[in-house]
Amino acid sequence: MFNEGSGGGNPLFGLISEALYTASPALRECQAPKEVLLPVGDLGLVQSVVPLQLLRIGQLHLIGVPAEVTVVAGLRLRRAVARELGVPLRDVLVQGYANHYAHYLTTPEEYDAKEYEGASTIFGRYQLPAITQVSVRLARAMKQGRQLPLGAKATQPTPIADGSPTGPETPPRGAAFGDVLTPPRASYRPGGVVRVVFAGAYPNNDLRHGSTYLTVERRVDGRWRRVADDGDWSTRLRWARLRGGSAITITWAVPRQAAPGTYRVRYRGDARAAGGALTPVRGTSPVFRVTR
Repeated sequence: MFNEGSGGGNPLFGLISEALYTASPALRECQAPKEVLLPVGDLGLVQSVVPLQLLRIGQLHLIGVPAEVTVVAGLRLRRAVARELGVPLRDVLVQGYANHYAHYLTTPEEYDAKEYEGASTIFGRYQLPAITQVSVRLARAMKQGRQLPLGAKATQPTPIADGSPTGPETPPRGAAFGDVLTPPRASYRPGGVVRVVFAGAYPNNDLRHGSTYLTVERRVDGRWRRVADDGDWSTRLRWARLRGGSAITITWAVPRQAAPGTYRVRYRGDARAAGGALTPVRGTSPVFRVTR
């Protein structure tokens, strides 16, 4: 167990941290006085480049920060940007968790206190001054009407083994991607749960931003119309490893107000080939009835 705070830390933790700081003065310069158990940056376990942006909507200015910002850190950031723009403080807000995730953002004083938030400020004691410096630069360019280059693309941390497929994905023996492994029952009543299992692919291959992994469709006047997708509370998608590929279980809790009729479930995914290329996977369940 590692104790939180500036005093009474874990002795073993302190010894490990001191050894790391002795071996890497650059690490000490960046992270001290926080004790460090692992140099996660050098190991590639955290992203090294994150996005930062400044948006204006009418008189409101939003600082997009990919971190969870403490109250005082946010206030200092807002004051600096408002001062550069020449606008009232109330017209500048900080929006956290913007387009990425870089853990916490604290003041140098909060960092020194080594509480939970400071310990989770991963880029060191001067992370807030660095972000403030870039934010002020963005504000200056906005005020002057200058366009700045986009800069380096945000990086992704090295994935930690989580049971996900690491090589080419294959469907189960005797099946193809998109095949239905477990079909739905013939009929359901409102309140029942439809369950369909597809031979699919690892969902993180493509997060399908702006799209969906699944749809529930009802046949109306000879055409299939969507009634639910993965953005609805009534649907669930669960992934399980399956002999080199994936079993995708889709469930739909039939709403009480669901209209009687003929329905089906459709699945969308992307399988990874030997060279890393993605191949679309599509599956459609047999039809089933919703009855009263």
